[in-house]
Amino acid sequence: MALMSGFARIGNNAITVLVNDAEKSSDIDPQEAQQTLEIAEANLKKAEGKRQIIEANLALRRARTRVEAINVIY
Repeated sequence: MALMSGFARIGNNAITVLVNDAEKSSDIDPQEAQQTLEIAEANLKKAEGKRQIIEANLALRRARTRVEAINVIY
């Protein structure tokens, strides 16, 4: 499972996880995820200005999360 941008709270022996987006690992195309990661890395390298850098970092984090989700062995 790939969880995108959210947070977790732990209290009273319970974990509450709130996320903006989630994607099942089985629904992720490995080839597309890897290609997206490579594009995101390239975009970060050529990003200029704060806004572009922030957007490129967010895209890179999302791409990495998707690749990591498909590489998890249960």
